[in-house]
Amino acid sequence: MSTFSIAGLQVEAPNADNVDQILAEIDKVMGRFSWLQMIVLPELACTLDRSRAEPLPSQTEQRFCDIARSYGIWLIPGSLFESDGDDVYNTVPTINPDGEVVARYRKQFPWRPYEEGTTPGSDCVVFDVPEIGRFGISNCYDMWFPETIRTMAWMGAEIILHPSLTSTIDRDVEIAMIRAHAAQNQVYFFDVNLAGPAGVGQSCIAGPGGEVIHQAGKGKEIMPLKLDLNYLHDVRANGWHNLGQPLKSFRDSRVEFPPYSEGYDSAALRSLGELRLPERGNGK
Repeated sequence: MSTFSIAGLQVEAPNADNVDQILAEIDKVMGRFSWLQMIVLPELACTLDRSRAEPLPSQTEQRFCDIARSYGIWLIPGSLFESDGDDVYNTVPTINPDGEVVARYRKQFPWRPYEEGTTPGSDCVVFDVPEIGRFGISNCYDMWFPETIRTMAWMGAEIILHPSLTSTIDRDVEIAMIRAHAAQNQVYFFDVNLAGPAGVGQSCIAGPGGEVIHQAGKGKEIMPLKLDLNYLHDVRANGWHNLGQPLKSFRDSRVEFPPYSEGYDSAALRSLGELRLPERGNGK
């Protein structure tokens, strides 16, 4: 099989507990588009309240496992606040059509200094959909760090799933990043952002040449798409429209980049000072 059907659900998250609402949305979507093989939801669509963090597995996660099994679909229910001892992680579960959690990805780059109280994860996560390909998980601010996406491409990811919760004026910059990541890593980049009032929507799905496949509006939206893996393989083999082949060039390069070979230490970056909230003042 060379095609795979995914729907992104750009939902609203108006309440402290949105699980019932989201499950009802999945029911409606599957009733209308029964051919879907995967559904992806935005970051923290279930709740924005960190005090509701639970150890995983949890009852909330199990409810998503149950609905995935009932429809026989892959399900990425956005992210959940996961408690683990004294730590709270922003964690994305991946659930297979049998209702089993096959991966959990802990967000590596919480949105500092605003997303305080969330512990960073340390590992990139990929998983395989049999007879389709390899998928990678990113979460919102993670994509501002190109190393995360490049690492998943190096691990073999062909489709990057990116739950997001952006509510700020830099969304147009993120859309540019989505396209750039897709082109640089020759992947499908499947971004699903939260709709208003908590987010600004504008989810974006880009193809392996950086082309925009779909750009959502700001409100609630269903985005059912069929992705062609044969097309992706051709882009990786021959370049988009027979142009650049960046993954092969990266593979064949013998350049050692100083930010990594020298252990991340940089006098220029140290001089930037502490990572903290800006203070009110005159900017001096």
